[in-house]
Amino acid sequence: MAKAALGRLIVAVGPLVARRSCLHHLSRTVLSEPAAAAVFDTLLRFLRVTLRTVIVLGVVVALGAYLVGPGRLPRAVRGRVEQGADGTARWADSRGITTGAVGTWTAAHRGALTIGVLLLITLLFALWNNPTPATVLALVIILLAALAVIALLAADGRRRPPAAPEKQETPG
Repeated sequence: MAKAALGRLIVAVGPLVARRSCLHHLSRTVLSEPAAAAVFDTLLRFLRVTLRTVIVLGVVVALGAYLVGPGRLPRAVRGRVEQGADGTARWADSRGITTGAVGTWTAAHRGALTIGVLLLITLLFALWNNPTPATVLALVIILLAALAVIALLAADGRRRPPAAPEKQETPG
């Protein structure tokens, strides 16, 4: 992790040093300094955006990996989320709002649904034409909203026993 951070720092600082050096050593008869700066900035614009995007994505992935880990704080955060979802399900149930079979099914398949949502968001990011830090943050918000819906549906489903299959009567 430290090597990756050091690499990102070098990639971030390198173009700044190169820009200053190029502009300082540029012959004024070839190109004016503002024109040379504009050319340099245009060439490195996508590198800068990509670098920022990778840094934001790295922070999001590191935070996500930490929060699914075994530590005391991640367990507490996950416990609070579950308590919130359970409380919301109880509140909705007291007002006659239930998820029925959908909630029961979601509770039974929560792991697969979570992995599916994560894969879908990853696929969206991978197929995005020009991702930016704002793209990463928007996808994270969508991911969190989807996970919240799954948690709420599963919380209501956990409160209900699975429905027993109906017996078919044999004619006779």
